[in-house]
Amino acid sequence: MRIVLLALLLIGCGDNKLLSDGSIDSHAFQDTDVDASDPNNPKTLFDTGLCVDRACTQISPNVHAYTPQFPLWADTASKRRWYYLPPGTQIDTSDMDHWQFPVGTKFWKEFTRDNVRIETRLVMRIAANGVPADWFYVPFQWNATNDDTMAVPMGVQNANGTPHDIPSRLFCKMCHESLQPTRILGFGAIQLDAPATNVGETTLASLVAANTLTVNPPAPSSGTTYFPIEGNAAQKAAMGYLHANCSHCHNPTSGVHDIVPMELRLLVGEVHDHTMTAAYRTAVGKRSTISLGTPMRCPDMNNQPNAAECIIAPGFPADSNMFVRFTADPTSNLHMPAAGSEMTDPTGQTTLSTWITTP
Repeated sequence: MRIVLLALLLIGCGDNKLLSDGSIDSHAFQDTDVDASDPNNPKTLFDTGLCVDRACTQISPNVHAYTPQFPLWADTASKRRWYYLPPGTQIDTSDMDHWQFPVGTKFWKEFTRDNVRIETRLVMRIAANGVPADWFYVPFQWNATNDDTMAVPMGVQNANGTPHDIPSRLFCKMCHESLQPTRILGFGAIQLDAPATNVGETTLASLVAANTLTVNPPAPSSGTTYFPIEGNAAQKAAMGYLHANCSHCHNPTSGVHDIVPMELRLLVGEVHDHTMTAAYRTAVGKRSTISLGTPMRCPDMNNQPNAAECIIAPGFPADSNMFVRFTADPTSNLHMPAAGSEMTDPTGQTTLSTWITTP
């Protein structure tokens, strides 16, 4: 799987005109796939409407910031996120686990690594359901002076003199299209159900107050959290980590599910009991469908160890297929996540190890 994903990424990165430091030569770059006159195919970040100015020193007043409560690991890169909803529209929340956004919705995510602002990605709803290309994806690379951008639909490796790789549009689509019909990975009931990380940012509560949702969640029975995740601190952290970092592939709408029937997405109807969450039901004490070729203990029906490989072997991180793959050399085909990261997340490693030890 990792070979296929990385091969597709490398195919998409071959045609950019790069300088020696990994930055883009905007004079040499030509892309017939980007048309500045087409609002659904913007040439620069400024053309998307995110910013008041090309250097993006000021965000447009109708664009809103948000921060997911469970972050997605991005090889030490820091991120900022924004969204825009067309005036007078609402988010369809008739399925609280799978929000659907109106045509014209835009999401942006900015990546900064080693104090270098590298790219800002756009994900935009451009057509209604039933149209094959209903979502549009494109990354924009920042120039060396940080005052303008250029669409880089083919992606860029080691961009702007950093180890950060800008993904191709194809690569963006592969990840987002694995979570249907929502497509947006960090903006939903679970991820927004927490106090704002920064002043003025959007939360689930603020969306309810602004009448932004077609169906509001039930009012909190206590406190301010609509869907509190039951469990101790280690269990909550692990469930949130898997939800943010793994569930966009490991969910029933993804093609990966046909190969590995493991589900790691938190659902609002299951968080009241951590043992009923998808991760517990499909991973804890469950034998892996993909073998690592090494005997590993997995409890059988009588909770006795045997030589079968287990996705999560309760009490034994080193005997858990998930943990072995997570901590494998990131350059190997064994490593998970299969793409999008070249470094093992140390916080994630601790989070998963702690949880598996006493799940």
